[in-house]
Amino acid sequence: MERMKELLLSPEEIYYIGKVSGGKYLDYDYIAAMKDIGKRGKIKQQEILDSLERKGYAQEDFLGNLEVEPACIEILKPLYQGMYESELILREEAGESVHYKFHHMENRITSVECRSQEYRIRVQDKEGVERMLSPLLENNVQTEKKEAYIATDQAERSIILKGTHIGKDTCLYFYAEKGGYFYEMDSEQAEEKILRLVEKNVVCEQVKKILTGD
Repeated sequence: MERMKELLLSPEEIYYIGKVSGGKYLDYDYIAAMKDIGKRGKIKQQEILDSLERKGYAQEDFLGNLEVEPACIEILKPLYQGMYESELILREEAGESVHYKFHHMENRITSVECRSQEYRIRVQDKEGVERMLSPLLENNVQTEKKEAYIATDQAERSIILKGTHIGKDTCLYFYAEKGGYFYEMDSEQAEEKILRLVEKNVVCEQVKKILTGD
């Protein structure tokens, strides 16, 4: 398990591993995603351990008790002890979405691809985050005439960007895309639903800055 670099975990498993490993903090989104938040205190430990064993993330100790693999806990440490986390949500007009979280601890990054009841968790670095973002943001094709302003309901895709220093401040950005062009909130507009044109490179640099923690 020393070379473990990727995990597939449910919200319940993430919560349990944080609990048994002495985690200091856990993003509430993971707790809210549990199937029954009202009964999270009654989650059966053995069921979770059995699931982790089937996935190769738990093993028996000398007494025959199942324990979470140290390599698994090591990957997840930034989720429980990191002091900065960032988030990217891309929502298509058709309803499809991409949702990533990035947990930072010292010089380490753990990325989480949030999917329905199964999260793909990977060891990352800043260069890896930038490579991952490239096809999501930079390969767009400009198919329509450039407009100086659009209404939010004209957007073909929305981009929500968030960065949080745990226990301190949070920054939140919203961008929209239409016809291959990007738009942002305009503080000079009295109407909050009006977005103004912004250069693509400005959006891409802001996304990279927030997600990598620079």
